[in-house]
Amino acid sequence: MILSSFDDEALRQRLAAIPPDGLTIFTLENDTIRGILASTTTIVATMGVSHGLGVLETMVLGKAYTAAALLSATIKGEDRLVIKVEGDGPAGGFSVECTASGDIRGRLFNTVFELESPPDSLDTAPLVGAGSISLIRLMEGKTEPVVGSAALQTGRLAEDLSWFFHISEQTRSSFTLGVHFDAEGRVAGAGGLFLQALPGAADEALDRVERLVYGMAPLGETFASGASRMDVCLRSFPFFDYNHLDERPVRFYCGCSKEKLGTYIAALPANELVDLAANGPFPFTVTCHNCGSVYEYTKAELEAMAAAKAP
Repeated sequence: MILSSFDDEALRQRLAAIPPDGLTIFTLENDTIRGILASTTTIVATMGVSHGLGVLETMVLGKAYTAAALLSATIKGEDRLVIKVEGDGPAGGFSVECTASGDIRGRLFNTVFELESPPDSLDTAPLVGAGSISLIRLMEGKTEPVVGSAALQTGRLAEDLSWFFHISEQTRSSFTLGVHFDAEGRVAGAGGLFLQALPGAADEALDRVERLVYGMAPLGETFASGASRMDVCLRSFPFFDYNHLDERPVRFYCGCSKEKLGTYIAALPANELVDLAANGPFPFTVTCHNCGSVYEYTKAELEAMAAAKAP
């Protein structure tokens, strides 16, 4: 992965001044409700720059990255989890992937939204449209993924994930996802919250926690103000038997490399590879769709690939 640099000095200074991205994992109500709080401002800002996205595109994919960060705490070892949304709106959908170590990557299906008119709000529902949501678990040592799918209910990822967990795991779950921008369209704050009932959870306690969450200030705005995850937890959950469990890092990271993407070029049919080595264009570029990294291959490198494939 080639990490993009920020040309925007104001954005660079903002990201340097805020607490680092990460996850805070906790329980509430005598360990009967699991909570995961994510701060993802740097992830979302870096992702937007790396993919060259506008404000609306950054908002849709940024919420997806934040959801993936939250769900990274639910898998273990070398497992990976993919959130895939397919919709008939201008966004087309997205696919984002997380690892248990907190590495997040992914892409929009349409990197520029074709809109008939400027949107009235930052509501994602008309951008995503109708379609489906899938959670795909790629488990260590297993050849076949475990896939669960459901119809989109709203086109808002937080609500659709809550519904997905309700029907797939028969557990009450709630998601909150937020991305906040400044007046110039820069990412100013991003974060999310995942709450899920555990065995023994009382409906009354779940109702009280959900009412609290619905009344919270938007997390994107909260993290834009410079608040830390612990600030949010201490302000929000002091009367819910808060039990702090763990802190984990999350980051925008892709395991792509020039060598890995070069294997796809080398796998072209021999006649196509020979033509590419002879006629270019030079340098020949390949872009990783999961992180936006661009790798260049010279004429000499392409000729070596072609020669290695010659009979």
